[in-house]
Amino acid sequence: MAKAEVLQPIYDDKVKKILKLLGDGFSREEVAAQFQYSTYRSMDGYMGRKNFVWDKRKNTYVPADSIKASLETMVNFPSDRVRRIEMELNKEGADLKEVASKVGFENHLEMASYMKSKGFEWSQEAGNYLSTSPTVPNDEGGVATSSIDASLEGSLCVGNGGMEQFLPLLEWLVSNKEGLQSLLGASVASGQIPRFTLPGQFITKSVHMTNTLDQMVRDFSKEKNINQREIFEVALIEFFQKYGYEREVGILLQQNA
Repeated sequence: MAKAEVLQPIYDDKVKKILKLLGDGFSREEVAAQFQYSTYRSMDGYMGRKNFVWDKRKNTYVPADSIKASLETMVNFPSDRVRRIEMELNKEGADLKEVASKVGFENHLEMASYMKSKGFEWSQEAGNYLSTSPTVPNDEGGVATSSIDASLEGSLCVGNGGMEQFLPLLEWLVSNKEGLQSLLGASVASGQIPRFTLPGQFITKSVHMTNTLDQMVRDFSKEKNINQREIFEVALIEFFQKYGYEREVGILLQQNA
């Protein structure tokens, strides 16, 4: 498929004056008033015809293609489905309702809810969803984490004992590692999904759930490379452990130990 033609920004005298005033610190409303627009939206319309869009982060107009082009460089999408939505909306003439249907949503409102759950919000200026996660550019042009690590490091040095005051706690955790893992039902590797070998024969059991929860199960299954049966097994076992069936779960798991 041929790539959509890039609409180049048109820098006429009026556009240059508007950009200069904004660069000098005037607000969008003030600049619009200087050019005798009734509202800044009328000025937005003019700039749009010159292939510019408003960038609320920079408080100025930027070439329309620069925002959409930046989406193509995003590599850390939280899911393949988010990536598909972003890329579909980045195409020339993309329609929200058509994209929602194409990626498996009932409507664009359901897609918006999904994107919000993944940390993305709709941007009218970009014509796409943008991540709401704060990032800080580093000196090399990349993205660095904020100063959380430094704050955390400082918080660990509270009191006169420094890090040494936590050594007894760490030693206790190490000595009780196996018991804690058993109690919490956690796997050794952080973030690793536990797998269980359960006794008995497999049966088919029908359950009713909302389509949104069903889609979440499907997405998780695909993204984490785990089948849906294992998802429900882990969920039920952890549910029983948490709500009063610890002994029963322990007996069940011991049958195949």
